[in-house]
Amino acid sequence: MPSTGTLTVSSTAVEQGEQLMFGYSTQQEKVSAKNWVGLYADPGNGPINGSYVGPSTAYRYSPGASGTVFLPSGALGPGNYIAFYLYDDGYTSLAEPVRFTVRPGAPLVEQPQRRGSMASPGRGLGQLARPEGLAVDRLGQLWVADTGNNRVQAFTANGLPVRLLSGRLAEPQDVAVDDAGTVYVADTGNNRVAVFAWWGGYLREFGVGVLDKPRGIAVDKSGHVYVADTRNQRVARFDARSGQLLGSITAQMSSPQGVTVDAKGQLWVVQNGKADSGNDSVVRYAADGTVAAVFGYGQHSKYGGLSNPAYVAVDGGGTVLVTVPDYDWVAQFAPTGPFRCEFGTDLRFPLGVALDRRGHIFVVDNGNSRIVEFGAHR
Repeated sequence: MPSTGTLTVSSTAVEQGEQLMFGYSTQQEKVSAKNWVGLYADPGNGPINGSYVGPSTAYRYSPGASGTVFLPSGALGPGNYIAFYLYDDGYTSLAEPVRFTVRPGAPLVEQPQRRGSMASPGRGLGQLARPEGLAVDRLGQLWVADTGNNRVQAFTANGLPVRLLSGRLAEPQDVAVDDAGTVYVADTGNNRVAVFAWWGGYLREFGVGVLDKPRGIAVDKSGHVYVADTRNQRVARFDARSGQLLGSITAQMSSPQGVTVDAKGQLWVVQNGKADSGNDSVVRYAADGTVAAVFGYGQHSKYGGLSNPAYVAVDGGGTVLVTVPDYDWVAQFAPTGPFRCEFGTDLRFPLGVALDRRGHIFVVDNGNSRIVEFGAHR
C-alpha cells in the first residue's frame, strides 16, 4: 500500500510534446537517491502490489524528501497514462498514482522563408571564420562572435560591416548587447567577460579567476549579465556595472552553452548533455533559479528531439528557436513545449540564433562562415 507520500501532475491533459511536471514528497525514512517517477500506459504495465509487471515508457529519479521532476510527452503516443512514485529503484509505491491524458499534437507549422545571407569566409573586414554566437541590438545591428578571427564584428541589417572589436579577445564564443548599446563578450579563451562601448572602445573585464570556459552570455533589463560557465557546470549571474558575482544557477545543469533572457525576464539555458539523464535539452528557469520547464526531449525530430543543441532564442510571443548542429537545422517549439517545425536544412553546423524587432531570424551558419536571415515565423 502507498505510504503517506504525495504525487501530483501539472496537468491531467497535455498536447503531445508538452512537458509534464510532477511534484512529489515522502517521509524522511523513505528518502532515497533512487526513488523514481515512472510513466506507464493506462491500462498497461504499471507495478502491481510492489511487483514488476512491464517496462515504463519514461522515468526520472526523484531524490530528496520533496521536489519536482519533468518528463517528456513528445515520445508518448496519444492516449491515457498513469504515473507512479516508486521506492529505491524498485516497485513499492510511495504515493497514490496519478492519471493523465496525452492528446495528439497540432499540425506542423510552415517553415520560415530564407531571405538571404551576409558575410563570407576570410579574415578581412566583413568576413568571418568559424563564427559562433550573435546578438541583435535595439538598432537592428548584428553583433557576431567571429571566433576563428579572435574578434567580434557588427553588421547592419543589410550586411554592411560597421564595427570591429579585436586585439584582446581569444576565441570569443558569444556576445550580448544591452539597451544602452554596451557590448558584453564571452571571451572564452581568456576565461572572462570583456565589455566594450557601443562605438567599439574597450571598457573593462570581469569574471577573471571565476569563470572557466564561458560559452554563452545574455543580459537582462535589470542590469544582470548571465554567463554559461561551462566547466563549472553553472550559469553565473553578474552585476553589469560592477562585474560583481551575484550568484549561480546550478539546478539540473550540465555543460551549459547558449543562454538567453526572454521578454518576461526568464532565463533559458541550452543543456548540452544533461547529467541526470544523458539527454540534451533546453531548460527555462524562474527568477529564483528553480527549473520552470524543460524543452526538447524525444528521439526523433518530429517529437522535437535534440542532439547536442547549441544556442536558443525566444520571441516576444514565447516561441522558442534552438540550433541543432548535429542535424544542421533550427528547431522551433511552441511556448508550452510542443515541436512545431525545423528549418534551414541547408545550413552547415548552425550555432548562434537571434531575432530582431520585426521577428526576422538570424542564424550563424558556422560551417559556411556566414549569417543567414529567415523571415518571421508564422
